[in-house]
Amino acid sequence: MNEAEAELYAKLRKFKLDDPIAPYPMSAKLAWEYHWSEIYTLRAMYEYKKYIFLAAIAEGMVSPSSVIDCVWHYHLLYTCSYWEELCGKILKKSLHHYPGDSGTSQRYDYTIELYQSYFGSPPADIWDFPPFHSNHLDRHQRYWQIPNPIYWVKKYLSLSLFHHSSERKEEIKR
Repeated sequence: MNEAEAELYAKLRKFKLDDPIAPYPMSAKLAWEYHWSEIYTLRAMYEYKKYIFLAAIAEGMVSPSSVIDCVWHYHLLYTCSYWEELCGKILKKSLHHYPGDSGTSQRYDYTIELYQSYFGSPPADIWDFPPFHSNHLDRHQRYWQIPNPIYWVKKYLSLSLFHHSSERKEEIKR
């Protein structure tokens, strides 16, 4: 890593993906949407920063893994963080997302080679390798899913209220 690359990577490492003024931090939305544990989510976000570094310094186009792609999609929703902070102040250039075949192309192979040259072996649970790659990989089976108790409370109350109101209507009719 040359001096300019080291400086860029240091800036990316310091960059906070969770906007402190956002009502719902990106990490919380990612974990909720994909049923990822907090640790897995933070690791995915850390690997996303590495991908952004590779995309910024690569001579050709690079391709993300499906997990990195999920993080990137969410980051694009936080427009000020993505366009103003990341692209404008850190990268000093636009980094556009082009939908494609993440994880299954020669571009992905190039990305992995580039990753290995800068960071060593990528974690396989985040940088999925074919044939295990799939944009529809069910990661939900790796973690316990705890149902939201509010949902069940509301459901129970709505059923209880419904039954009571129908009984009350019958009493009124009599």
